[in-house]
Amino acid sequence: MRSKTKANDLTKSRILKICASGASRTRITHQHSLNSMKIISYLLLIDEGFIEIVPEGARIVHRATPKGMSAMKNLERFHVEMEKVDMLLLA
Repeated sequence: MRSKTKANDLTKSRILKICASGASRTRITHQHSLNSMKIISYLLLIDEGFIEIVPEGARIVHRATPKGMSAMKNLERFHVEMEKVDMLLLA
């Protein structure tokens, strides 16, 4: 069973992964199936400096900042370790 914090961290990690190479807002919302509650995580990532908004011609691209890339890697490592713990607890 996932806690809300773990689910929120997973959401943030997935959003940052999508934005790693740059993505439009539409791509982010469709690829991650963001609902109105999950969009809050997305907006917080922008406010906290993990995602930057970069105009590219007529398009607006969302990119993970170096701070965001570091957070994404840390969150992914955390989830791998938590999966190991979950497997040990279930065994």
